Amino acid sequence: MKIKHKLVILIVIYISGIIFISLLSLYGWRRTEQIQQSVTMGVDLQLKSREVQSLMKDIIFDLFVPEMYGHIRSLTYSPRSAVTIKQLQEALIDYNTIFNNFMTQDSFLEGNKEIIRDQYFTAIRMNTRAMSMMDRIEDILIVIREQYHSEENLYSAMQKDEALIPFFTEIQEASYYFKNSFESFMNYFIKSLNDEAERIRTRIYLFFIVMTGLILSFSIIFTLYLSRDLTTKLTLMKGAFRNVSHGDFSKKLSINSNDEFGAFTVTFNELLNDLKENVNNILNLTRDIGSFISDKSDLIDLYNLVAAAVVQDTSADISVVLKYEITGKFQLVAVSGEALTEEDKIKLMSIVSDRVYRPNSLFTLNADNNEISESLFKSLLAAPLVVDGKNYGLLVSIKTRSNNEFSDLGITRFSTFTEYVSLTLDNYFKYKELIERREAQYQALQSQVQPHFLYNILTVILGLNRKDDRAGIIATVTALKDMLRYIQSQNRWTSIEQECRFIEQYCSLQKIRFGARFSYSIEFDEEAGSFQIPRLLLQPLLENSVIHGIEPMEKNGIVSLKCMGRRFRGETGVIISIEDNGVGFDSSKLKEQSNVGIMNVEERLKLTFPESALTFSSKPGKGTVVKIEI
Repeated sequence: MKIKHKLVILIVIYISGIIFISLLSLYGWRRTEQIQQSVTMGVDLQLKSREVQSLMKDIIFDLFVPEMYGHIRSLTYSPRSAVTIKQLQEALIDYNTIFNNFMTQDSFLEGNKEIIRDQYFTAIRMNTRAMSMMDRIEDILIVIREQYHSEENLYSAMQKDEALIPFFTEIQEASYYFKNSFESFMNYFIKSLNDEAERIRTRIYLFFIVMTGLILSFSIIFTLYLSRDLTTKLTLMKGAFRNVSHGDFSKKLSINSNDEFGAFTVTFNELLNDLKENVNNILNLTRDIGSFISDKSDLIDLYNLVAAAVVQDTSADISVVLKYEITGKFQLVAVSGEALTEEDKIKLMSIVSDRVYRPNSLFTLNADNNEISESLFKSLLAAPLVVDGKNYGLLVSIKTRSNNEFSDLGITRFSTFTEYVSLTLDNYFKYKELIERREAQYQALQSQVQPHFLYNILTVILGLNRKDDRAGIIATVTALKDMLRYIQSQNRWTSIEQECRFIEQYCSLQKIRFGARFSYSIEFDEEAGSFQIPRLLLQPLLENSVIHGIEPMEKNGIVSLKCMGRRFRGETGVIISIEDNGVGFDSSKLKEQSNVGIMNVEERLKLTFPESALTFSSKPGKGTVVKIEI
């Protein structure tokens, strides 16, 4: 349910509660007002019945004891009664009017109070009886006034007329009825009405309190539920935004609801995926380019890789890389995505040419622009590949579908992408420059080894010549010919197996020179044999053992070379050791001694394998052990 619908429900609850309580109060006021009106009319009816009873009394006294009644009246300083039958009749008419109005009240018949219903019908019967008696009294009074108005003793005259004798009984009963029966009954009736009104008020008050409590309780519970629901979801949103602000795009917002928060969750998670994709795109480009750049990588291939990455990792349909020429023009060097016709390429060149592109600037065109309104392009982004004032070209991202322009996030992503590509190109050229420098340095070091090696071999040949050992000279020159072919090879790299074969030829020459005074051994396992190392990396170390370790000795000298494969940090490596039993030296003073061969090997080793290690272990008269770990 939508939040606005929940708020509408809450407002409806409050308004309905107020309306219900107001109607309940109005109903209670109306019911009690009706009963109170009935009570007031009942009191008026009592007063009118007393007036009728008083008029009856005055008529009797006026008829039978006029003189005495007049004297009695004068004692109270009241005028003599002038009561007439007409006054009584008028009083009875008023009485009947009040009684009829009283008995037509709805409060008597509403509800389920049987007592009030019984009293209602009892009052009707009593009133009917009283009116019947009063009618007969009126008839007799008329007869008395007409026939006996001159009688001195009216009472005696009436006693002689049998038709008038019931008059006194009627007067007695009517007077008793109005004085005792009817008034007592009305007192009881009015008390019952008051009690009923009080009960109705009490019930209404209780119902009012209960309903008010229920409405307030439900409203409070619903309000607390709604506020807790909103607080919980806002807290989740706050945590999600905090994660994003800290660069954590892995935790999605989890709000499962059908309200606005649910719709926001879907939109937020889509944005999160876009942000994560934006970061991953840069990482993917980093991996692709990092694995691509090598000594043999080509610039055009790099441009093609960048164009393909833009299409693959962004929302672009076409990506184009334009190389900046010295002439100030752009040359199209890479295209990825949908195919471009020659007409499209010409149109693209006309759009991007002759514009000024500043570093960190972005050129944008959409379908509403006249330049691309009638072309394949519906939206276009272009940014220069510039680093430190060097312009490497222009990267263009194109969309070909209608109503699919680049979003702000897409523009930001493309801008970041372009900046990274610019840095990558700058690093590429710097890397190429570094490789060329390193290659030149390596070649210089390599060239140091060759003359030194040839000098030592020629020394061997001169020694054999002095001994007039023609067979040894021929064998040495033949071996030298094969060794020179290995030395002069254009391949920088060689396997340990080939290096060991070369060293074995070298040792065989030294064997011719020293004879029985020199022996050697060469060992390598299968894994180490295929490991690639720079050419002539081991030969200077073994030559150093022969010249500086074995040659000064008079006893038999032994040199051994061992190469064993190993695993280091999950990668293949080797351990190479060259050991001799020569004169040895103080290894603590190795740095103080200048040795071209050792320095050459150490520098080439560091240039090729930065994490490698070259160590020497030697003591005077104890031989020397050289160890290489790659």
